[in-house]
Amino acid sequence: MPSALKMASKTSATTTTTSTGQPLSDIPLSTGRTDATAPSGTPSTTSPSEASTISSTSSPSGASSSLPTHNYRPRVAILGAGISGLSASLSLRRAGWSVTIFERSLFANETGAAITLPPNASLCLSRWGFDFEKAEPVPNWSIRFARADTLEVVKTEEYKGFGEDMGWRSWGVHRADLHKGLRELVIRDGVKGAISNGERETEGEVDGGHGTKGMVDGGPVDIRLGREVVGVDCEAGVIEFKDGSKSGRWDLVVIADGAHSKLLPYILSPSMSPKDAKPQDLSPQEKEPQVQPNPQTLARPTGRSIYRFLLPLLPPSPLLANPHLRPHFLPYSQGGPLPGFLSWHDPIRDVLWVSYPCRGGRVLNNAIVHDTQPGEAGESPGWSTAVGREQVLRVVEGFHEGVKGLVEMAYAGGAGDGDGDDEEEGDGVEKAVVVDEGCRGEERGTLTGEKGIKVHHLFKRPALNSFVRGRAVVIGDAAHVMMPTHAAGGAIAIESAATMEVLFRGFPPSETSSQLEEFVKGRLKLFDQLRIPRCNLTMLASNAGPKWLNVEGVEEEVRRYYKGPLPHKDALPWTREFREVLFCYDAFEAAKEAVRKEEAAAAGFSSESKGSEVKVSEVEAENM
Repeated sequence: MPSALKMASKTSATTTTTSTGQPLSDIPLSTGRTDATAPSGTPSTTSPSEASTISSTSSPSGASSSLPTHNYRPRVAILGAGISGLSASLSLRRAGWSVTIFERSLFANETGAAITLPPNASLCLSRWGFDFEKAEPVPNWSIRFARADTLEVVKTEEYKGFGEDMGWRSWGVHRADLHKGLRELVIRDGVKGAISNGERETEGEVDGGHGTKGMVDGGPVDIRLGREVVGVDCEAGVIEFKDGSKSGRWDLVVIADGAHSKLLPYILSPSMSPKDAKPQDLSPQEKEPQVQPNPQTLARPTGRSIYRFLLPLLPPSPLLANPHLRPHFLPYSQGGPLPGFLSWHDPIRDVLWVSYPCRGGRVLNNAIVHDTQPGEAGESPGWSTAVGREQVLRVVEGFHEGVKGLVEMAYAGGAGDGDGDDEEEGDGVEKAVVVDEGCRGEERGTLTGEKGIKVHHLFKRPALNSFVRGRAVVIGDAAHVMMPTHAAGGAIAIESAATMEVLFRGFPPSETSSQLEEFVKGRLKLFDQLRIPRCNLTMLASNAGPKWLNVEGVEEEVRRYYKGPLPHKDALPWTREFREVLFCYDAFEAAKEAVRKEEAAAAGFSSESKGSEVKVSEVEAENM
């Protein structure tokens, strides 16, 4: 195992449901355990679909006056169990919150291709104790730009030491392994560096050398499967399920239901809440609230699509047997190029083929971005659909014959890793992931046994001015769907989750509702201030393409939200200027600084108020 990998690995609820007509004031609060009772002694109610629960919280999960103050845990509902939802649940657990995830799927399929973890994301994962060694990522140390017709490499950018002095690294990882590693972290007993019972902070260097002062373990996350949320009352913290039942009142609600989010309208439409969506507003087919369309909520087709597939890299892979391809894919340890991106571009048809290794270098991830072809348009329930060999070959007609051979390999049985229903760089929330350990495809001899290539249509949405409303916040693809141009969508979602860990610890040490509500809304305001610039910068850059600052109007749009430095307009993706802007970011430190400034401002205001009170008292005394 590379030394860099060793170093990285080393550093590495309460739910309430009722019938639709039951008054919210009558809803009993339960701890999420089967033996829980409401404060009044009434047994808690759990719908049959909630029986699909991965883990129930082992720490006190509700705000109950019968609990000691030091056991008090605010409650958060996270809607979606993709990469952003799991990351947020882990960060809020580490901040001391009692976390419940509601996921509409049943975790039935192993899905996806690979995902890039730039340094801004790997930093967060290492501090969370993510098991990099188990996930088998491959270092991302270079990007090679090559001609599609001749395979000639015309430019190489190497960044082997990029960020390593601060513990940041760049990796290519199979998204199923990333999802599985996050899931293990959220449900396991204990959090690395956490403290228990009444203590509110821990001193010393923990979590791979990073202090966790102020962190309290909220307990293993409660994951409720098969629970589709169709409505959110952002002000009251109440969520509504497809079956008409409700759950609340949550102290915080995190919407993480992906690029085709059905819940984003509740963030953008203050007048729409579950209580407004009664039977007269429901469609007879789906029984879902009919939220008025808002242009900002719609993920619109871009006219571009992406083919995805995986290929084996180890002998006897035809990749290494082909004399034209072998120099590009020979392992670094055997004299090959530095691992990282290989980008073939056909400028005539504007087709971009990007590949990089994952799973310890045994698997090659392939993505071909192209203009959407006739018959490809439209949206399947899982985003991605199978596509025929001849159609793919027509798209790559201008490519070298050796590269076309990779398409033939895909249809001969070397491609696929599940049904690929999620985005390469985003949340992957359409279907969650379960990996059967010891049963990976490549270990069975055919990678996964699935043939063919999937096509995924690329979408984008206008930038949002705010991600919050009331006590609710939207993160990940639901907030900022991105093209995979800069391998940044998943990373920026992980950043947002890390920001939440810092902002939402240090909550009021009692269950006084007014204090907690004020705390939550204040920290959500800080979240907006921190994340709107970063997320919108990254989204606008990704959606405008490799030469994004040369696209008319993009820089002006970016400057509406982001005032920091930008790379030169001709800087290519992953070159130094580009990396320093998008990937040299420590979400933890940025959030800590924002909290320090907020607390200092509050302390200054308090001192001024006390000074004014003293002066008023002196004047009153003189006039007596």
